[in-house]
Amino acid sequence: MKIRRYMPRIKLFVFISILLFSGYVTTNIVSYQAAKESLRSSIINTSLPLTRDNIYSEIQRDLMRPIFISSLMANDTFLKDWAIDGEHDVERVKRYLLHIMEKYKFFASFFVSESTGNYYYYNGILKKISEDVPRDRWYYKFTAKPEPYEVTVDTNQAARNTMTIFINHRVLDYDHKLIGVTGVGLEFDRIKNMLSEYRVRYDRDIYLVDTKGNIQVGARSGGITEANIKKAEGIAEIAPQILQVNYVSGNFEYDYKGEHMLLTSRYIPELDWYLLVVQNQNAALKSIWQNFVKNTMIGFVLTLLILGVIISMLNYYQNRLECITETNLVTGSYNRSDFVRTFETKAGEAKRNRSSLSVVIMDIDDFRGINDRFGHICADNVLERVSLVIAAELRQNDIMTRWGGDEFIVLTACSAEEANHLAMRIQDRINNDKDILKLTEKETVSVSVGISVLAEDDNEASITYRAETALSDAKEIGSNTIRTL
Repeated sequence: MKIRRYMPRIKLFVFISILLFSGYVTTNIVSYQAAKESLRSSIINTSLPLTRDNIYSEIQRDLMRPIFISSLMANDTFLKDWAIDGEHDVERVKRYLLHIMEKYKFFASFFVSESTGNYYYYNGILKKISEDVPRDRWYYKFTAKPEPYEVTVDTNQAARNTMTIFINHRVLDYDHKLIGVTGVGLEFDRIKNMLSEYRVRYDRDIYLVDTKGNIQVGARSGGITEANIKKAEGIAEIAPQILQVNYVSGNFEYDYKGEHMLLTSRYIPELDWYLLVVQNQNAALKSIWQNFVKNTMIGFVLTLLILGVIISMLNYYQNRLECITETNLVTGSYNRSDFVRTFETKAGEAKRNRSSLSVVIMDIDDFRGINDRFGHICADNVLERVSLVIAAELRQNDIMTRWGGDEFIVLTACSAEEANHLAMRIQDRINNDKDILKLTEKETVSVSVGISVLAEDDNEASITYRAETALSDAKEIGSNTIRTL
């Protein structure tokens, strides 16, 4: 019975819970997806390309100064005159090349003579170049080109074969004939250190890759571990596309060990290499996911609090409504419909247990006269006080209901004799109640009582009919009397 009674309330609670949770979770998921797509779009279209272009600009800036200095050297009249005059006094060119190195803080400075093949550096003559030596072929390849200068990466024999970025510049005499090649060199570690700084600053892996896919420099926290991107997991699938991008930039995506990677590339013509900047999308979105989880937990707690408030309010107003529908506003006793529902339960128990069950109906004698003499308010107060006196004499399992205008009915698990004693106690209490006497200006208020006991074939209508008949008989005899049927 209780479960059935509370079932509508439970259903409402479940419905509100589903509505609140689904609404909040849906809103949170939509917000998470929107933030995720916004951040992803920002990384692909703005942040990643900006990092790439910043690094490219840094590399270009580092190359512009040595290109400018090598151009000044190629047009320096001292170097030209010294070469044209037969390259005498090597000490002079040694001091010149050393001065260039120290003044501009270059890693190398050199001059290669077209006429003698001598390779001069800050410490004298390094070697005599030959077209038959593979390491010297750079000179012949460069001088065969029309370009005034080139940037190339090679090992520096004068510095224990350290990787060096060389700027080679053609030197022409006053008749525009080739007299040699001069230039300077940048230590390659300078580029590596710059890339490492950018990796720490932007938390992105950075690579310099040649046209064959070989990784020349890598500033990374993990990522690609192979020496060639064509053989590296994930990126190998898009390596041919990356290496086809010449003089332009490109954006790519690939998966690596369960992580989704975003990559942007840019070709560096001076080095004939590709600059690759890689961002782990999962790592970048981690903060958004953590915020999503945190917001979901906060929302879960807030939803529980809201549900708690809703449940409290529902219970409060539901109880108020039940109280209004089940009890009489004047007397606070149960209404007739609740008495009928309770009778069915108690009558069934009494018949099964073969125990007694009595119905006691009480009517206030001359209540109309009280109403006429003392007014409606006083009459209502008398009704309320009578109901309290009756309730005070009842046991916990007894039920009292306002039956009519001035009638009360009591359902009590007792015999006819016990019900008669109960009725007499109630009559005595009402006759002598100080609060009632005060309301009626010491005029005694009495009740007439009719009693009926449950029979085997009784229902609510038959037993109450006998009690009402007994009450009528009592009132005919006189006020403050008791009759049992």
